[in-house]
Amino acid sequence: MDIRSPLPYQARVGIDWADQEHEVFVRFASGDSYRRKIDSRPEAIQGWLLELRSACAEGKIAIALEQRRGALFYHLCTHLNWIDLYPINPHSLASFRKTFFSSRAKDDPVDSQLLEELVRTHSDRLRPYQPESPTERKLDLYCRHRRSLLDLATKTELKLISTLKQYFPLAVNLFAAVGMKSDIALNFLSRWPTLDELRRAKLHTVRSFFYAHNSRSQSLIEKRLQQISEAHNVTDDFALIEPLVLTTKCLVGQLRQFNQAIKEFDRKIKELFKSHPDHFLFESLPGAGEQLAPRLLSLFGSDRSRWADATDIQKYSGIAPVIERSGKSLWIHRRLSRPIFICQTFHEFAQQSTRFSSWADQFYRRQRARGKSHHSAIRALAFKWIRIIYACWKANKPYDESLYVQAIEKRNFSISSN
Repeated sequence: MDIRSPLPYQARVGIDWADQEHEVFVRFASGDSYRRKIDSRPEAIQGWLLELRSACAEGKIAIALEQRRGALFYHLCTHLNWIDLYPINPHSLASFRKTFFSSRAKDDPVDSQLLEELVRTHSDRLRPYQPESPTERKLDLYCRHRRSLLDLATKTELKLISTLKQYFPLAVNLFAAVGMKSDIALNFLSRWPTLDELRRAKLHTVRSFFYAHNSRSQSLIEKRLQQISEAHNVTDDFALIEPLVLTTKCLVGQLRQFNQAIKEFDRKIKELFKSHPDHFLFESLPGAGEQLAPRLLSLFGSDRSRWADATDIQKYSGIAPVIERSGKSLWIHRRLSRPIFICQTFHEFAQQSTRFSSWADQFYRRQRARGKSHHSAIRALAFKWIRIIYACWKANKPYDESLYVQAIEKRNFSISSN
């Protein structure tokens, strides 16, 4: 991180945010200070900001807060022309608090004052928030919200499977290969939500249903028809079945909406990704595909000064291990504090790359042969991939598998020769 001299702020502010009220502590350049609670409504925040700006003669103000997203953060971002915003990691604030309060007691007024003290005394070691371009920020948010929706869809699918197993397990078995949130499974349940209704359907009707959903394998269709003919009801108790059927219909409707929304997210992400001038860099990565390539692009961005070197990204993402030393002892462990979504992005990309990159697959297998677990081996591969992607990104050149393999062979030959 670069070391900068403190900026001549007219005021420094610490905000401990909450759902209903925010605790603020303001210290002016003159030395005067005050503590106040402000309502979380946008109108109240805007009124306080205008009052603060007027008191500072429209000079520059530094604000520290313990979040990088949320309504308050987004509101403050609209005033970056006169505010320097310092998002503070919650773990950093907690450690700073322990320096003065060993009891680990937490109090909102104290936290707001500690945040102000952090930005006042250590602004040379903190980096103010620098927003990316609107396209990159939009792409990042689309990717994050798509992932959240996908997680919700998966939970809903598991709930549907659990419900069906109580009265209609045949449906789960019929679509085990494609999943219960697939269109064919959802349409099947919409048409035949119980085994009795399915059995009342004519054989050619069921067969036509599978044909209409592009399931044209004769052996698979015959296997499914046989499963239907041999199936037995779990129970004939309508007091149990009817509530479960209604629950199934509700979950099927929810999954349809999830699927529709995710498709729209995919369309938006593809449009934004293709419109970015650096999209070709991330398209060239083996295994990145239509989902991981945009996520990687939104992390790296287009500002080549954003990351000093690959080590910054390795540490920030949580992929780099933590080395702890004490006396003669040394131990290494994974980073417990990390941005989950970004760490997942590198982890998932590294895992996918083993299917499309020969050297990545060999590297992973060597790590496993040395006794590392699957996830440890994937993290080691992701650590290596970050250096490669960073080099391509910095040089503005797409990844070339053949050139990288040649470089590995040349290095191995040089080592063996020595």
